[in-house]
Amino acid sequence: SGINAEYGYPLKLNINYPGKMNAHYLESVRPVNGEYNILCQYIRHDKMDVLRLLPDGVIFTTLLRHPLDQFLSVFNNFDIKSAIPNLQVYHNPYREFFRNPDRIAKLSPDSIYHMLQNSMSFDLGLNPIKFKESDVVDEFIAKVDQDFHLVMILEMLDESLVLLKRLMCWDLKQLIYVKLSMNNEYKSSVDEDIQQKILEWNAIDLRLYDHFKAKLETLVAAQDESFHAEVAALKALNTAFWKECYTNALPVFNGNKIGFILSEDHKNNATCKLLATDDVTQTHIIGMKQFKALIPPSDVLMVRNHMQNLKKRNPAMLEWNDVKDVLQPAKEDPDTVNEF
Repeated sequence: SGINAEYGYPLKLNINYPGKMNAHYLESVRPVNGEYNILCQYIRHDKMDVLRLLPDGVIFTTLLRHPLDQFLSVFNNFDIKSAIPNLQVYHNPYREFFRNPDRIAKLSPDSIYHMLQNSMSFDLGLNPIKFKESDVVDEFIAKVDQDFHLVMILEMLDESLVLLKRLMCWDLKQLIYVKLSMNNEYKSSVDEDIQQKILEWNAIDLRLYDHFKAKLETLVAAQDESFHAEVAALKALNTAFWKECYTNALPVFNGNKIGFILSEDHKNNATCKLLATDDVTQTHIIGMKQFKALIPPSDVLMVRNHMQNLKKRNPAMLEWNDVKDVLQPAKEDPDTVNEF
């Protein structure tokens, strides 16, 4: 998220997720120059809608993760136990959920129902009523393969990012990232039989993931030595960045979030702060910058309170004083933005 936000920072897109992308709205709020250059928020994939908005030559990329980790991340980050009344009284909500997943999932709020089963396939355009039609699923996976120039895999993130760098003609330093969550830790507390039920419940996501992971592994295996040297260089660059920017990581909060403390030498470094800032906060900031003339004071107050509360647990992130000037943009300090 931090990588894409660096390029999409001036934009805030009201895209109607989880519904069909609101292309009409996005056309009505085009930038001054009349063109969007990057779309990096959550959308349900529809190639033709994207082509309506972006200029010729648009590159399609996406990121998949193992379906077990994806489901557990959704279950915890969206607090499904609290969102579904039938699960609230159970010590082991996973086991109760999979006692009758079809029935219990339907008790969830509309805003999260679509995330409880095959959420990656849903995001990439598959209609849930087609989940049980194997031939339709095969066609769907083939279409994703045709539409996307690169499907990255979270478990092969560094290799994926180097392929993205080559596809986009970016600089390796523009791919530095900071890990802000520990989503893969959830499965350690989940019984093996429940893990198997999760994979069966998300069988289409598993087919999707297995297809593109195998494709990525084949692609990586075919690369020359310069590619693997770049992967090693990216790992080294990330390690150096973390050591330079932060003194240590803080205890996990909100279930899986990680906070950092800035090093004394970089306490004012905009890049160190930005990459330690979560995607929700960055989206709020982007929104204030894009629609500064339309934002009511109540929304500005909401963003300020959100940032001040979160910063207590993650001192390295952007603070309100860093971003309030987006309402009255100030000149950028090249020494802090480009230090790394």
